[in-house]
Amino acid sequence: MGLSSLKLLKYVLFFFNLIFWFCGCCILGFGIYLLIHNNFGVLFHNLPSLTLGNVLVIVGSIIMVVAFLGCMGSIKENKCLLMSFFVLLLIILLSEVTLAILLFVYEQKLNDYVAEGLTDSIQQYYSDNSTKAAWDSIQSFLQCCGVNGTSDWTGSPPASCPSDPQVKVLGMSFALTLNCQIDKTSQVLGL
Repeated sequence: MGLSSLKLLKYVLFFFNLIFWFCGCCILGFGIYLLIHNNFGVLFHNLPSLTLGNVLVIVGSIIMVVAFLGCMGSIKENKCLLMSFFVLLLIILLSEVTLAILLFVYEQKLNDYVAEGLTDSIQQYYSDNSTKAAWDSIQSFLQCCGVNGTSDWTGSPPASCPSDPQVKVLGMSFALTLNCQIDKTSQVLGL
């Protein structure tokens, strides 16, 4: 490669990693905002730390660190930082492939686990205000009622259930959302 091609590659790598770093900052900031103003509560009482805010903080931090290594490694032409950047991208790629395979292999178990966890949280709807707020928000936004329909609610369904609910499986919605987020994370990291 010529010297001008290497300079172009250097600045392109710097520019794209700078954009990813800013995206990581935004994701981290939004995650911190959600942690401070937690309006959604906890739906999975078996995993209370599995909240959107926590996930966004972790993902945003990882993106920021990886993008910082790419920025500094390219602009300073530091071989150690560039190799660290490469190794972290490789680890992320291998982790995503492994996660995709595990999700494919254990899809039914995961769906059952999510449905069971959500059904358990329905039982705490009237006793826990954060769970009530989370279910009300989700049911209003998705225009659904419960996990499998109005039959999930003992007695009459809450007021947040639409009058003509669409039959949706909420666990499948969460799995689809997680899948989309994994794809978006891959695109942000340039994989």
